[in-house]
Amino acid sequence: MIGLHLCWSGVPVSQPLAERFAASIGIGAGPTGVRVLDGAVLAASVKDKARARSWSPSRSPDGGHVLFFGHIDNRADLIRSLPVSIDPSCDDAALYGHCHAAWRDHCDGRIVGQYAAVQWFADTRSVRMARSPIRAPALHYWLDADRLIIASASRAIFATGEIERRIDEQKIADTLYLNYNEEERGWFTGVKRLPIGSFGHARAGELAITTYYDAANLPKVRYANDADYVEAARALFEEATRAALHGFSRPAVSVSGGFDSQAVAATAAKVLGPDARVLGLTSVPEPGWDGRSRSHRFGDERAHVAALAALYPSLEVEEVEAAGLSFDHRLDAVFLLAGAPPRNVMNLYWIHELHSRAKAAGCDVVLTGALGNATFSFAGTGMLPDLFKNGHWLKLLREVRIAAARDRTSVARSVTSSAIMPLLPDALFNMLMRWRHGHDGPEHPNWSPLNPDWAAEMQVSKRAHRLGFDPRFRAFSSTTAYRTAMLGGAFHESGDLMPALSMIAGIPSRDPTSYRPLLEFCFGIPDDQYLRGGNARWLAKRMFRGVLPDMVLDEKRTGLQAADWHLRLGRQRGDLMRELDRLSGDPVMAKRFDLPKLKAALVDWPEQTPIDGEPSAQMLQLALPRGLAAARFIRYIEGGNEH
Repeated sequence: MIGLHLCWSGVPVSQPLAERFAASIGIGAGPTGVRVLDGAVLAASVKDKARARSWSPSRSPDGGHVLFFGHIDNRADLIRSLPVSIDPSCDDAALYGHCHAAWRDHCDGRIVGQYAAVQWFADTRSVRMARSPIRAPALHYWLDADRLIIASASRAIFATGEIERRIDEQKIADTLYLNYNEEERGWFTGVKRLPIGSFGHARAGELAITTYYDAANLPKVRYANDADYVEAARALFEEATRAALHGFSRPAVSVSGGFDSQAVAATAAKVLGPDARVLGLTSVPEPGWDGRSRSHRFGDERAHVAALAALYPSLEVEEVEAAGLSFDHRLDAVFLLAGAPPRNVMNLYWIHELHSRAKAAGCDVVLTGALGNATFSFAGTGMLPDLFKNGHWLKLLREVRIAAARDRTSVARSVTSSAIMPLLPDALFNMLMRWRHGHDGPEHPNWSPLNPDWAAEMQVSKRAHRLGFDPRFRAFSSTTAYRTAMLGGAFHESGDLMPALSMIAGIPSRDPTSYRPLLEFCFGIPDDQYLRGGNARWLAKRMFRGVLPDMVLDEKRTGLQAADWHLRLGRQRGDLMRELDRLSGDPVMAKRFDLPKLKAALVDWPEQTPIDGEPSAQMLQLALPRGLAAARFIRYIEGGNEH
């Protein structure tokens, strides 16, 4: 964790302020070093107290003081490319400083990793801050005519005592409508966030931000034949896994029944060799789950994981039942360390438990596969509208005929629904929806806990449209639209949430599927490498046939995590109803949330897990935990978190 506090006028900073600032940055992260240099406070978390006492920020050849949080994956390549020789054992902050001195603002385009960096140039009284592409720790900042405060944790900004901490009501309203598309907007009034893949230059109360990376405009990658794409993808996936494992010796893998995590586990076992042990941790339902899950989903992934373990003797599989836990497990710790309410809160209990299990087993890193669906195991979503739009009629017809036969519908209907409808302008699409269904979408969706009156007051629907978020989740009009949506929206919040989860359990995580060279390759190759002849995820199936179990590669269903949510929430039902009653007594909370709707869903509790089109499924599984998490976050910040 890192932070900088600067008064533009050069007024000396008090020692108590510097100490409060540093202490807040160190919460959850361990000891923190702090120095006041040329009128600026610089702080960073370090490994031990001895290091904290002697710590000073790295000094780059161009005179900047460098703060760095995260990791660099292509150290050797960077060191070879630098115009001067440097110590190969230098830390990432020093390496970043040398890269900036050599390549200035082009440095972030050459560095592969996931990081946030801040540089203080005392001679020009200027600050540069940057975040890596794809994924990066957060950088929150407060900027006015008097000061600039930057921190990877927003709480440090308020620890100075100079800035009032107030919830941003618009952020709460937008996100309860699932609109996370305003990336710069943080959770507190006046505190902004530097976007991913951008850098900013600040001087004398002014800040200029430049976006240097755009995943929607990456170079095309073209090879002579299909086999070349598979060979290159395999090599990059192994490279990505090696990079994720660098510096670690005992990995755990969050492994499910799907392609992505299984590919990570299998490749980690290959990279480490037969003598190394890899711990595979699998979330499973509690005993007592009724076994019900939505169509085309399966909630118990044990058989698929067991099939993988049978292929790899070095993979030790353990089941994570997380018995007795629910959405609110360690929720206050998330509020403290992330400074935000999580979106998919019903999934957090097993993620916490999995990380804790990995730490207790002596593992030093948890590997995940969160971006597999956007990279190597992409299904080709959005390809058919692309084919229609670009006039590739024969290729479109071949794919549609297969889809129509599979879905037992006509070719004309399949073309209309899969290739034409996603391309319609909103006005025409809305008109067709009203003609077909009598409305163009639910005005107050069951997955949202928002009070309809407050939603209208905060203009959540208009803002969603303006910011490019569609609450109806229309089919994507292109493969680029699908993938950039995956990298945007709620993914913006991972810069706060992922470090918080790692700090809570005391173990870092790495995701090979978010490795930038792999992602750029996967975004650049032709769409028909992912969807051909009706065979979705075609690249992944060719890459891992014979490496992963056939039952996994041939599975038509999708795994469903937290499938036993009905069982877990059912145990809390009485407490949750009483909590809603208490919230109803708070006029401000009652204004924000549709408490009668949530209470009615709990009163009319279904005997079995509701699935598919049952309205209570979204209301109980999604709206209820999401709304209560937001309400508790507000009370946590405002000092009244009783539940």
